[in-house]
Amino acid sequence: MEPISLILFLLASSFAAGAALSQVTWDMVHTWIHARAMRGGYAEILSERLASGDYHVVGGVFTPFGVRTAAQTWDAHAMDPELVRKLRTSGGVIRVQT
Repeated sequence: MEPISLILFLLASSFAAGAALSQVTWDMVHTWIHARAMRGGYAEILSERLASGDYHVVGGVFTPFGVRTAAQTWDAHAMDPELVRKLRTSGGVIRVQT
């Protein structure tokens, strides 16, 4: 990545980290998982509702041996219905084979 693009990316990342998203969606999470997927590995996604009413969604990508290779958090004011449904039907933890 060229230096100017890298600087813009880092600035955008630091800005996004300080603010909560309006909504975290299954498409966002799914895209993140597939960008980091590895053969035979898996990803797990879980969420927590905070006292403020916002959501803290955490994702991790793991090797077949359970070693975490990537992690991400999304803080948002809401979750889309698809993500809510997947969390509810999976008992609160979504596991995706990669």
